[in-house]
Amino acid sequence: MSDSSSDTQEQYWNLVEEFIELANKRTEECDLGAVSQALMYAAARYSAFYLASASESRKDLKEDKDDAIDRFSREFKRLFADSTEDYIENYKVYMRTEEE
Repeated sequence: MSDSSSDTQEQYWNLVEEFIELANKRTEECDLGAVSQALMYAAARYSAFYLASASESRKDLKEDKDDAIDRFSREFKRLFADSTEDYIENYKVYMRTEEE
């Protein structure tokens, strides 16, 4: 029998890699900044859909909105800070440069 937590983790990381792969592919024909903005907007739209789907009613959605925005914002800030720190630590590898 498979470990559902392990399966969920694997599925999560597969999705992350798929989204990054698509974003990287799109930078071949689109500006890097445009791809980043589009990805951020898509994440915001989908997160709003996720919140609405989890709400029992429009009233509940309206009541939960501010807390959800705070939660999602904190999580994005944490993930962005961690990822930026990773790029700082691995700049030469990720950016393929000798610069320190």
